[in-house]
Amino acid sequence: MDKIFKFISYPIIFLTILSCGISIFNNEIYQDGVWVNAQWLGQDIVSLLIATPLLLMATIFIQKDQRWLMILGGAYFYFVYVYAFFVFGAELTFLYLFHVPIFSLSLFGLFFSFREIFKPERSFYQKKDFIKYLIIAYLLINALVLSFLWFADIFGHLIDPNYRSDTPDGSAPLIIYSLDLAIVIPLMIFSVIGYWKGHNFGNKLIGIMLTKTSTIGFMLMGMSLSMYLQNLNPDISLTMLWCFIGLVGLVLSILFFKRIETFNI
Repeated sequence: MDKIFKFISYPIIFLTILSCGISIFNNEIYQDGVWVNAQWLGQDIVSLLIATPLLLMATIFIQKDQRWLMILGGAYFYFVYVYAFFVFGAELTFLYLFHVPIFSLSLFGLFFSFREIFKPERSFYQKKDFIKYLIIAYLLINALVLSFLWFADIFGHLIDPNYRSDTPDGSAPLIIYSLDLAIVIPLMIFSVIGYWKGHNFGNKLIGIMLTKTSTIGFMLMGMSLSMYLQNLNPDISLTMLWCFIGLVGLVLSILFFKRIETFNI
């Protein structure tokens, strides 16, 4: 199985370095307008400097420590989530030839990592303590806040014909609603329930979601910072939320992986 992960991860890493390197030095290669291009820039910087090294380390270290399997799954989840925007939401450019295989490989990697992580004989355990309650509160707050933001936006469009989202043309960002409401938020809730009850699947899924959520937080921070530096006036309240998600998620992820215990049945 380690060979399969290397076969998947190394091309993702190679293609990400190439595509992000090209787009960072020439952000105008994107054809989505100044507002979106600025976000792509921040997103690519975080993918290159944070997500890619994390994927590399997880791919290497899973041979020695099973806990890295959860980090690997979270890293694949990051790439699936981020590159879904490029594949389904961006205008066609030369970088599409990089983005499609990154998205596809990440999706396969997520599948294989889930299959490996959720084997019945592989078990993870963490006793209930203050850190566990903080992790549960962190993910629940994320799920509730994101649900409130997106449903408020959705009903705003449905009720008021003149309602505008925080997008260049005011249109509803359906890809964000769909990914978060259909996949991310339900998985957060499932992981919290299982983790709270001490089920093995919850202990596994919580590690994946912590990794994915904290890295996405840094990605959103990068997008907001890029917009700020280009005088595009990002929403300050949302920027603070992304900082909370990224920084608090990083601390809790470190504490979680230091406390989780692994054993084989």
